Amino acid sequence: MPPVSHPFKKGAMICYINYADHAPPHVHVKYQQDVSSYRLEISSRQWLLPGRSLPPKLKKLIEAWVAAHEEELLREWENAKQGLPVRIVG
Repeated sequence: MPPVSHPFKKGAMICYINYADHAPPHVHVKYQQDVSSYRLEISSRQWLLPGRSLPPKLKKLIEAWVAAHEEELLREWENAKQGLPVRIVG
């Protein structure tokens, strides 16, 4: 999965879009090298639950980042689905 953002301290939290992923368009969030992937739907900003949750403050930060960059993220989602390079957003 190529990263679409390092919205905070590099390596602490990274957002990804997967090239061979399922609908609806969403970003994966890796937090502090956790093996879990937290997923947030881009348009509705609904969390696709992995079993446990990110801390509430971090969830709000990611939701705000996705809201601010929705158009760009959807464009990168389409690029990924077509096998095109995914660029960093934000």
